[in-house]
Amino acid sequence: MTQVSATAPQPWWQNGIIYQIYPLTFADANGDGIGDLQGITQRLDYLNDGNPNSETALGIDAIWLSPINTSPMVDNGYDVSDYTDICPTFGTLEDFDELLAQAHHRGIKIILDLVVSHSSDQHPWFVESASNRDNPRADWYLWQDPMEGREYPNNWRSYFGGTGWTYSEAREQFYFHTFHANQPDFNWQNPEVRAAIDQVIRFWLDRGVDGFRLDASSAYSKDIYFRDNPMKYGASDPNDYHSYNHLYDKNLPENHRIIEEIRATLDEYDNRLLIGETFIDSSLYESIGFYGITNNELHLPFNFEFPFSPWYPGYLQRQVEKTERLTPPSAWPNYFLDNHDIPRHLSRWIECSLCVDSEAIAKAAAALLLTVRGTPILYYGQELGMVDHTEIPPQKLQDRAVIKVDAGEDAPLPRDGARTPMQWDGSPQAGFSFGQDVEPWLPVHPNYPELNVKAALTDEQSIFNFYRQLIQVRRQSPALRWGKWRPLIHYPHEHLVYLREAEDEMVLVAINFNYELPLTLDVPVRRENWQVLLSTCHATGKVIDLAEALQSFEVSILRQI
Repeated sequence: MTQVSATAPQPWWQNGIIYQIYPLTFADANGDGIGDLQGITQRLDYLNDGNPNSETALGIDAIWLSPINTSPMVDNGYDVSDYTDICPTFGTLEDFDELLAQAHHRGIKIILDLVVSHSSDQHPWFVESASNRDNPRADWYLWQDPMEGREYPNNWRSYFGGTGWTYSEAREQFYFHTFHANQPDFNWQNPEVRAAIDQVIRFWLDRGVDGFRLDASSAYSKDIYFRDNPMKYGASDPNDYHSYNHLYDKNLPENHRIIEEIRATLDEYDNRLLIGETFIDSSLYESIGFYGITNNELHLPFNFEFPFSPWYPGYLQRQVEKTERLTPPSAWPNYFLDNHDIPRHLSRWIECSLCVDSEAIAKAAAALLLTVRGTPILYYGQELGMVDHTEIPPQKLQDRAVIKVDAGEDAPLPRDGARTPMQWDGSPQAGFSFGQDVEPWLPVHPNYPELNVKAALTDEQSIFNFYRQLIQVRRQSPALRWGKWRPLIHYPHEHLVYLREAEDEMVLVAINFNYELPLTLDVPVRRENWQVLLSTCHATGKVIDLAEALQSFEVSILRQI
C-alpha cells in the first residue's frame, strides 16, 4: 500500500467516525416510550457539540440512521411503505429537516438507511402489482407461476427461515422475498423500478442528506431463469438457508451495475457517501468486489468477518491483514464491531473469553477499532459498554419479522437484545423519555443505574471517556487518520502491536489481551523517546521509553519523538 501524504486532502468519510443510531430506542422526546427524531435532535450535543476538545461530547462526525421512512413496522422500519415520507412513529418531514439542520450546524453528517432490495407488502407499488397480472406495475416484483409437481417455483429460501415464496390468490402466482413474507423483493431488471428508486435517492439528496447505507445491497439482482440454488457439499437439510450456495439469488454480476448506477447519481452531488451492507454471510473477498473495478460502486462496503472474529489477537490481526491485502489501492477500508442485526461485541467476546472484565475488553476493542486504517463505525451505546439484554420477557419482544415467521429451527434468533434503549442516566427507564417514567418500546437493560451517560461523564476512567479521548487523539493524528498500517508481531498469541505511519508521524499501538500476566514487549523499533497519546498505564503527554513488558490488559498509544 502506498504511503499517503499527511497533507493530501481526504474525503470527510475517510477522516470521520460514523455512529449508528437505532431510532426506536435512542431517545424519546414526546413521551410515548418510542424513540423519535426530536429526541435525536435534543441529544446531538452528546454526540458532537462542535468543540473538538469537548469534555462532554463523544466527538463523532456522522450519524447513520436505521430506517425512518413510513412503515407498518413488521421489521421495525426495514419494510418501507413510503420512501419519501417519515414514519409518524418518528415524527414528520419537518422534524427531519430540523434534525438535519441542527446536525449540520454541529458539523455532523446525516446518512440514511436506504432499503430498496425490497419494500413492504403494504407499499402502493406492491398493492398494485399484486392486484392482477395486467397493471402498470405488474412486473415491479418477482412473480412466478406454480410449477407442476413442485410446491414452490424453486428452492430459494428466506434468510429469516422457510421458503422464500409466498402465494398471492389475486394473481394466482408466487412472489419472492429474501426476508419476511411482508418484504417482497423488487424486480431490479425492470427499468421502471430503477427509475423510481433513482427518484427516491434524488429526493433525499436534494433535501440535504449526506449519503446512504444500502441495506442488503448484494441481494438486488436475481437470476432471470429462477434456477435452483445448488446445495453445499455435505449439506443435508434442504430447509436451511445456509445449506445452499446462493448462486442465483444474490451477488450476481448485474448487482454491480445496479450499484454503479446508484453511485453515479450520488456523484452528481458533492461529498456524498455510499455505504453498502453486503450480505451478512458474504466473504470479505465478495464484499471487496463492491468497491467496483474503478472504485465506482460503494465507498464503504460493510463486511461481517471482522466483527465475527473471536476475541483472540491472532484472528483479529489476520482479519486486518486480509483487509489490507484485498482493499484496492484507490479504496478505503472500514471496520465495525456492532450493529442492529448482531449481538453486541462485549456480549460476544466476554462469553468466549476467560476474562470477565468487560471494561478492559471494551477499552481494548475501542483502541483496535479506532487505530486500524479505515473508517470506524460505532453503534449507539457501544461507547458506554452496553451489553445485550438477554432476559427480555417473550411478550415484550419486538422483532416480529423473526418471531412471527413460521420458519422452523433455521430461523435467526430475535435481535432485540442488542436494540434496547440508550442508557442516559439512573432515573426510571434510564432517562430514555427525558426523565418521564414511561415504559419504553423495549425494556431497558437492568444494569442502567450504574452504566449510563450521566455516570460515565463523571468517571474519568469510564469506557465513555476512553472513547472520547481516543477519538480526540485520532482526530489530531495524521498517522491514525490515514497513515499506513504495519504489524510488528507476526502470529500474535496474547497481544497486538502495530505501527501507523504518515510522512511526519509514527504512532505505535500496543494492546495486551492477557488478563493475568504482563507480556514481554519485543518489537523491532527504537525503544527511546515515545510520547504517550493515550494509555491505561501511563500519563498522557509523558515521554517514556518502551517498557520491557506490557501490563495486564494494557492499552498504550505512543508517538515517536
